[in-house]
Amino acid sequence: MLSISELGRFYYLRNFHDMRCKYGRVLSVIRQQMNREPQAGEVYIMMSKDLQTVRLYGYERHSCSLYEKRFEKGYKFMKVTYEGDLPVFSISWDDVVVLLGSPVIKTLKIK
Repeated sequence: MLSISELGRFYYLRNFHDMRCKYGRVLSVIRQQMNREPQAGEVYIMMSKDLQTVRLYGYERHSCSLYEKRFEKGYKFMKVTYEGDLPVFSISWDDVVVLLGSPVIKTLKIK
């Protein structure tokens, strides 16, 4: 079970948008493309290109968990911006809470 809290370390993977990937492929991308070895308490965050799906990949005690959150049509996650060209960025607990809990309305329909 993926347990996230303010005690964990969170990383945003900026160039990984393939939501078809499951555990093995995500772990492979983290190790090979991002040059990181997942450790206990780390959570990696990936977002789809259309900003409607976010996945959190957690690694703890020699096991991994995958959590997905998806908005319905008309809503999306806010776009994450970053400085520099690193493939992995550390993200704070406060930013994770804002990212997961603040939907952005793509269009406003007034009746």
